[in-house]
Amino acid sequence: MRLEWIEDILAVAEHGSFQAACEKRHVSQPAFSRRIRHIEQALGATLFDRTARPARLSPHVQGQIDRMRELSAGLRDLAAALSDGHGARRRRVVIASQHAIAATATPEIVRRYDDLDIDTRLRTANRDECLAQIMTRRSDIALIHDVADAQKIPGSDFLDIMPIGAETLIPVFADDHIARLNDFYQHGELPVIAYPSDVFLGQVQRRIIFPRLARVGRIRTRLETALTLAALEFARTGLGVAWIPEHLACADVERGRLVNLSATLPAISMNVIAARLSDANAPIVDQVWERIGAPTRPETG
Repeated sequence: MRLEWIEDILAVAEHGSFQAACEKRHVSQPAFSRRIRHIEQALGATLFDRTARPARLSPHVQGQIDRMRELSAGLRDLAAALSDGHGARRRRVVIASQHAIAATATPEIVRRYDDLDIDTRLRTANRDECLAQIMTRRSDIALIHDVADAQKIPGSDFLDIMPIGAETLIPVFADDHIARLNDFYQHGELPVIAYPSDVFLGQVQRRIIFPRLARVGRIRTRLETALTLAALEFARTGLGVAWIPEHLACADVERGRLVNLSATLPAISMNVIAARLSDANAPIVDQVWERIGAPTRPETG
């Protein structure tokens, strides 16, 4: 699949007709129609419903539009990177961030270098995927949580690792359902929102948090999700106790929607850390790395 093919299809999707698309692509309508037919012949598939006026994308193609947009952007990035072997012209950094960090700390972290005229592409994923992205050079810097008692960061021998902030994983529950929680407790159960064992916070729960709950009673997993934002939503409904990064839950606690149960259930101190490959970083990544390690942006002028 060629980049120009993808962009021809996207032009029709975004502008609504062959006529508008050919103007966007700076070709005549007959030439654009020939290009579209050539794409269809090469792929062996009909991409457009020409019985409609104006012609529109076939449903199976419409379902791939978001993916084509991502591919188009990725191929353009790749072309730019290949033509700039030493990173001299590059003005964008790719950051992989855990979901909870992206929703809380990342905006302030990006602000630390916003005067450098550097654009940012933010990718959100779980912790292991963030690390995989920098190991495979799909991202330049990863922003992840770490816990002192957790296992060693995978690949750390090949990484620069820098603490850039602090966080606490706190147990929270819906304030207007506390009576329900007490009823569970009286029956020797603690309803929880759990993270899967194959994600970082799930490992923290099973290695550090859950062993400390033996005195409370039987842990009853009401729901399992890998997303902290989803766990937060279910805690709001009173389904179970969720362990949420404090910066993500603090607004609900302050408004009285959630109760911080740290006085009776374990809370875990965490670090927010930045990680990158130790070698072969472009100059622009070095600049960003230096800035995100500083708590405040240096004064200018």
